[in-house]
Amino acid sequence: MNSKIFFLLYLLIFFFAAPAIAQKDGKTFKVVIDAGHGGKDPGCMGAYTKEKDVALSVALKTGKLISDNCPNVKVIYTRSTDVFVELYRRAKIANDNHADLFISFHCNASENKTANGIDTWVMGLHKSDANLAVARAENSAMLKEKDYEQNYGGFNPNSPESAVMFSLYSSAYLNNSILLADKVQKNLIRATKLRDRGVNQAGYWVLWSVSMPSILIEMGFLTNPNEEKYLSDDKNRQNIAEAIFQGFVSYYTQMTGNKVSLPDVLSDSDIEYDKTHKPISHDNNNDNYSDNQSDKKMDIEEASLANTVVNPDGIRFMVQFMAVPEKIAFSDKRFRGIPNVNRFYEGNLWKYTAGNEPDLRSAKDILKEVKAKYPDAFIIAFKGENKIPVSEAVKLLK
Repeated sequence: MNSKIFFLLYLLIFFFAAPAIAQKDGKTFKVVIDAGHGGKDPGCMGAYTKEKDVALSVALKTGKLISDNCPNVKVIYTRSTDVFVELYRRAKIANDNHADLFISFHCNASENKTANGIDTWVMGLHKSDANLAVARAENSAMLKEKDYEQNYGGFNPNSPESAVMFSLYSSAYLNNSILLADKVQKNLIRATKLRDRGVNQAGYWVLWSVSMPSILIEMGFLTNPNEEKYLSDDKNRQNIAEAIFQGFVSYYTQMTGNKVSLPDVLSDSDIEYDKTHKPISHDNNNDNYSDNQSDKKMDIEEASLANTVVNPDGIRFMVQFMAVPEKIAFSDKRFRGIPNVNRFYEGNLWKYTAGNEPDLRSAKDILKEVKAKYPDAFIIAFKGENKIPVSEAVKLLK
């Protein structure tokens, strides 16, 4: 059989065979704790530290915090000792258990010894060479498997064409993955004071393969002497585990409404809880909003008065260029050069737009301008305060 046809068939079978997300009964929430690498695969190396050891140490500490403090949560480990576990088996463990979350623990590396900081990743297409390099480094673990070509249908992590496979990814779990990633990243930066490299997207095999919200944490650079020293200290590893646990608790509470009594060791943490144990959001502009806002609420907040006259029917076109969990101040440098920035809340995310145009042609002009900075920008439409398809808005104007 032609190798390309075989590869496509394999992808289709694998993709559609993945189990659907389990229906919740309100009792047991399952989280898979995935310590990267292990056994014959050391991962990246510092001067005296191996990624597999740091990942396992922090993963076990995080899992224990969850097990000890969240009675309605079941923790499932892909490995709990120094053993080699294939990437596809890690995903299979999560899918077979119908898990609700997948958290993968890793450390970073760079030829640049000054590279530093923590970043948290969700599944997505490579947007830069840097993102591709990080994903390629983690995906290359499959090359250590005996029959990796058969296990992954001929997929080569070093091939640029590998992005074609990831284009089949379903974004069904992306919003929740971003939500969890943001909570974990913020707590990690507060706790460690290390450089914030943000929440990013790239094509990780293991994130692509699991049928649930999932994140991958790069806890610092072992190739940076200062961060290797930090990550080799057991107290610091505990500090990292507690920060990840805090992020998980905030996400878990928001998703399930279940109360969690935090242990005394976390009492002085930056995370705050009111008397009902509902997480208090810390926004970039200190303009707090409730984590439990309705998905249906889409109030437009305008940074300035529109420079155009809105159609009497209330039809207007905007260019959406960003969707993130946090509410960002309009003065943020990310909005420099973007005309007439607005925002609305939908699907657990704040969505940021440019323009407020009465016709599609004007919106297209703004789209060209915005795409120079945000290549994935696209046009959306509103009638009054209700978001509607662009095609419907065009028809209503005729």
